[in-house]
Amino acid sequence: MIINKYQGEKKMLSKIIAMFEEILERDAGTINAQDEFREYDEWDSLAYLSVIAKIDEDYHWVIPREDFQKIRTIEDLANYLENK
Repeated sequence: MIINKYQGEKKMLSKIIAMFEEILERDAGTINAQDEFREYDEWDSLAYLSVIAKIDEDYHWVIPREDFQKIRTIEDLANYLENK
């Protein structure tokens, strides 16, 4: 059971990384789990809205603004979604 949960978390993380690469128009492999995404040069209000909209579209979940403000890294976001 633990192995399946770990695989699920890793799969979610891979999906979130791919989503950021697409939204920010970055090459594959240039985004890492521990990156603080707000530090990317491409991060702006449009990127924020795109991430929120994509999560809503793919997972049918709207992250409250106050929760999103607490999320720092790509991995934090994947964990947040995995635990909802």
